[in-house]
Amino acid sequence: MAFGGENAESYYDEGLTASMKGDMARAIQCFEKAVRLDNTFAAAYHQLGKCFLRMGQAAQAIDLLQQVVSRRPEQAPPRLDLGYALLALNRTQEARQHFEQLLLADPMNARAQLGLAQVCFAEANWTGAMEQARAALVSGGNNFAVLFLLGRAAKLAGDPQLAQTTLESADKLLQKSVELNPDQPEGHYLRGEVYFARDQFSTAMEHYRAADDHCDPKNPNRLYSAFGENFTQLDVLAKLGLCYQRLGKDDRAREMGERILKQNPEHRIGRSLASLQ
Repeated sequence: MAFGGENAESYYDEGLTASMKGDMARAIQCFEKAVRLDNTFAAAYHQLGKCFLRMGQAAQAIDLLQQVVSRRPEQAPPRLDLGYALLALNRTQEARQHFEQLLLADPMNARAQLGLAQVCFAEANWTGAMEQARAALVSGGNNFAVLFLLGRAAKLAGDPQLAQTTLESADKLLQKSVELNPDQPEGHYLRGEVYFARDQFSTAMEHYRAADDHCDPKNPNRLYSAFGENFTQLDVLAKLGLCYQRLGKDDRAREMGERILKQNPEHRIGRSLASLQ
C-alpha cells in the first residue's frame, strides 16, 4: 500500500518519489498501480512512459506516450517525450514531426529545438544538427545538453575549433554542478563523457572513476539522470572499458567487460568488451 492510502493519487506521488531516487522498478510498480485504480489518469500513464524511456525500453514507452498524446494532444510534455522515445528507436521522421508540431505551437520551445538537433545528429546531418543546436541556444540559453551535442556535431562536421570551444563551455557548466553536488555521480560521469568526446581518454577515465566512486555500491542498477542523459553504475564501468580499449589496453577492457557481464549478461557494451581478442 502507498504511504498516502490505497488510491491512484497516493501511488502516483510515491512513483514520482521513487523515480527521482532512480528506483525505476518501484516507480513503475507505483504508476502501474495508479492506472489500474484510475484508467483515466493521463499523468500516471505519462510518467510510466517516461520511466520506460529512461530505462531504454523505448517501444513500451511509445505505446504509453501515444495514448497520452491521443488523449491530451494540447499538452507539450507528453508529445516531447514521445518524440524522444521515437528518436531512441531511430524513427527519426516520426520524431521530427512531433518536434516540429511543438515548435509551431511554441517557437521558443528549446527542448523541441534540441530534439530536432538530435534528429539531425541521428541522421548524420552534422550541419543541420549544428544549426538546430544553435537555435536551441538562442531560445533556451546555455545548456549542457545543447552544448554537448553542438560540440560533437562540430567535431564530426570538421570544425575542430568550434568543437573545442563548445565542449569546453559544456565542461565549465559541469564543473559548477560538481562543485554544488560533489558526492553525486552525475556531474562526474558527464565530465567523463565530454573528455571522451574530445578523445582525451585518460582524463575521461579520471571522471568516470569519480562517478563510479559516488554510485550506490549496494544498487548497481540504480538509474541516474541529468541533462537528459541516463546511466547506471554498469554504464560507468562500460565507459571505463571503452577508454581502456581506445588506449590500446584490450586486456583491461576485456576484464571490465567480464566484470559487467557478471551483473548483467545482456549489457551491450559489456558483451562487446568481453569479446575483445
